[in-house]
Amino acid sequence: MTCKESLLRLAALLCMFFVLASAQYPDTLWSRIHSISPAGDVDDGKSIKQTSDGGYIITGACVPDGLVSHADVLLLKTDSVGSIQWVTSFGIEFMDEGLSVDQTFDGGYIIGGRALLVTGPNPYSDNQSDIWLVKTDSNGDTVWTQTYGGIGHDYCTWVGQTADSGYVVCGTMNSGRSYPPTCFLEYTQSATECAFLMKTDPMGQIVWTKTYAIGSYGNYARQTDDGGYILTGIRVSNDQPDIYLVKTDSVGDTLWTRTIGAGDSLEFGKTLQIIPDGYVIGGHIGPMPLAGVDGLVVRTDLSGNVLWMNSYGDSLSDVINSIEVAPDGGFLLFGNTNCLFHVHSGNMWIFGVDAQGIPLWQRTYDFALNDYCWSSITTSDGCYAVAGYLGYIFGGDLWQAKIGIEPGIEEGSDKNTQGILLANYPNPFSVSTEIHYVVSQPNFISIEIYDALGRKINTLVNEFCDVGEYSVNFDASNIPGGVYFCGLRVGGNVVKSTRMLLTR
Repeated sequence: MTCKESLLRLAALLCMFFVLASAQYPDTLWSRIHSISPAGDVDDGKSIKQTSDGGYIITGACVPDGLVSHADVLLLKTDSVGSIQWVTSFGIEFMDEGLSVDQTFDGGYIIGGRALLVTGPNPYSDNQSDIWLVKTDSNGDTVWTQTYGGIGHDYCTWVGQTADSGYVVCGTMNSGRSYPPTCFLEYTQSATECAFLMKTDPMGQIVWTKTYAIGSYGNYARQTDDGGYILTGIRVSNDQPDIYLVKTDSVGDTLWTRTIGAGDSLEFGKTLQIIPDGYVIGGHIGPMPLAGVDGLVVRTDLSGNVLWMNSYGDSLSDVINSIEVAPDGGFLLFGNTNCLFHVHSGNMWIFGVDAQGIPLWQRTYDFALNDYCWSSITTSDGCYAVAGYLGYIFGGDLWQAKIGIEPGIEEGSDKNTQGILLANYPNPFSVSTEIHYVVSQPNFISIEIYDALGRKINTLVNEFCDVGEYSVNFDASNIPGGVYFCGLRVGGNVVKSTRMLLTR
């Protein structure tokens, strides 16, 4: 390559970088892959919340005793950059799963989920799901547990603490399935299932329980400013699911309900957010069963009347599992894209829209065979933390990441324009790979390699660099295969990180 060609390439790279930086769209600040189960079984992150110390609490499922046991409820505490501080698990009998978590007023945690109990000789068919609440102290040690349920399948999909230190639980009772449906293929219409809200006292004793329409599922709820609740999920009529939206008063009595659909399409309400003038619902929409679905966002007024309904996706299936409100009045959507059979295989998917639902940007993450982004939270510094699952052929790992514009970076600042980390090649690689980077202003540069747990394993570059395009070889012949991350530091600050896959 001639000097002129090199300068033209550098100019083009810098131009592209300036455009991306000026747009100020969120990017991945850090990413962690947590492998907790000792035999490489399932480690899944279904719900994430930020804690009062700036770290994170995640619940989901793990297999703590390896192949000799079944899944238990997972509770994972990390610091502010995703490094594990402690892990604990809870199990009753056959298969247990945490689906919602929150920090409580006393600094402990409340977990809501399900416990699958064996009722006959075949545990895979003779079973019954019960609602399970677990209250812990700040170290994850059990304070109390309570199960609730009848003869059918009951489960909690959301739990939150109330002002009197009690709890409100959302979910489904008398379902035909032992776990909450995540798509159209997984619901049943048994003429008995119904969405519910349940209020408990601080020790988990039931204060009241309210059920809603027969044929409905409660997938998510939030407390509203008037002390009542807003619940979303699906309502099935004649084998056609539509989005179900219920507004209640402070004791769960119905104020109004809305069934939201678009003709013969099938709609699935998975999550919601409260905004000053209404509600925003996320889920998916599409035909049955294999023609593909699209991510769906519905915005309503405070009475549940639809203001707009937009779908997003490509030729395969795309689903939305979580929503956050952006500072400019738009929304960030978190879910899965390029899926087969609605939610299987595919990639994690994060994208932004404006207040009218017009797409602005998107990010996809392809770590493993099946990648899921299940849960999100807006952090105290205006960024977003997410939790999900990386599914391999056998087993899987929990994924945790922080998304956003790095705090302190303003549009046009020097930090935005001092370095670019390009994709390494080859990737995946089996022995070594070449890492390319661009320095656009003279500064002290570091290139560092981290493993999936965020531990630094090598520093490839640590020197002052003039303006130019550089490359460095990463020799991985002496480390095990897996996911690794390359980080570019400019003047001691992390500017960019990329994912690398080492195969053996």
